[in-house]
Amino acid sequence: MSEVVLVTGASGLLGSACINTLLGQGCEVVAVVRDADPRSRFYQNGLVDRCVEVRDELANAHRFLAEYQPDRILHLAAQTQVPVANRAPLSTFESNVRGTWMLMEACRTAPKTPRAIVVASSDKAYGPGAVPYVESSPLLAEAPYDVSKAATDMIARSYGTQFGMPVVVTRCGNLYGPGDLNEDRLIPGVCKALIQGRTPQLRSTGTMTREWLFVDDAVAATLLLADRAATHSGHAFNVGGGEIASAADIAELLAEHAGSPHRARAAPGDPPGEIPHQALDTGRIRRLGWSPTTTLQDGLAQTFRWYQELLGARTSHLEVV
Repeated sequence: MSEVVLVTGASGLLGSACINTLLGQGCEVVAVVRDADPRSRFYQNGLVDRCVEVRDELANAHRFLAEYQPDRILHLAAQTQVPVANRAPLSTFESNVRGTWMLMEACRTAPKTPRAIVVASSDKAYGPGAVPYVESSPLLAEAPYDVSKAATDMIARSYGTQFGMPVVVTRCGNLYGPGDLNEDRLIPGVCKALIQGRTPQLRSTGTMTREWLFVDDAVAATLLLADRAATHSGHAFNVGGGEIASAADIAELLAEHAGSPHRARAAPGDPPGEIPHQALDTGRIRRLGWSPTTTLQDGLAQTFRWYQELLGARTSHLEVV
C-alpha cells in the first residue's frame, strides 16, 4: 500500500515542489490548500489531478487527519511575507501560529499518530542575532513575521519533546526557484521587471545579505528529515544553500542572465523589520548526509527561464547564459 503524505501549503513554492517529488516516489498525497492560485505549479503542472485536494483551514485539521490518516505530514503552510506581516500582524499570527498549534494538537489526538511531522520554520526565527546562526542560538525575533516563525518553531518542538511526537523543524534560508509567484519578493520582482524591459526597483538599499536556498535542495532536506523524524524528535535543523549574497548582488546576477542593460535601482533606506545580515551553520543536517547541489548561478538561471515561460514574454533579445 502506498504511503499517505499530507502536505499543507500545497500550492506554495515548497509545497508544490515537495508534492512533485512525492508523487514520483509513488506516495499518495493529500494536499491541503487554502488559497488556490491557478498560476501555481500545483495547478499548472497538473499535480492537483494526482492528489487528494482538501480545501480547508488548519482549524479543521482534526477532520482531515481522521479521514485520511496520513503516515507523514509536511506542514509548509504559512503567510510568508514580511511586508504583509507588518501591515497585518494579526492575520499572520492567525495563519502561522494558530494554524500550527491547531495542526499539532490534531496530530496529538488523531486516531492514527503520523510517524513523521516536518514543520517549516525559518532562519527569520533567529532575529537579529550573531551570524552564522547555529541551532542552539537563541530565537531573538522582534518583527511580526519573525516572531510568528519563532512561535511556530517553539510550538512544534514542544509537541516533540513533551508529548513524544515525531516532530522536526526546518529553519531554511531565503528560498527561491521556479514556482515562486509572489512578486513582492526580490527574485520574482526583479525577473518580471527585466523580462518586461523595465528597471527593477529594490525595496531596500540592496546591502542586506541572505543565504540563498534553491527549492529543489529544500525539498531534499525536507524529505530527508521526514525519514529521520522519529530519531530526531523535537530538534531543529538549519537548511541553507551555502552561498550568501546581497539583494543588489542578486539583481545584478539576474540582469547578467537576462542580458539586460537595466540595473536595479535601490531604495533610499531599508524597510523596518528586516534583519541586516543572515547566514546559517548547516553542520547538523550535513551530518545526516544532506548538502545543497544547486549553485546560486545555476539556480538563478533556472528560475529566470521559468519566469520567461510563465510570463509568455517575447524575449528573443534576452539570452539566458
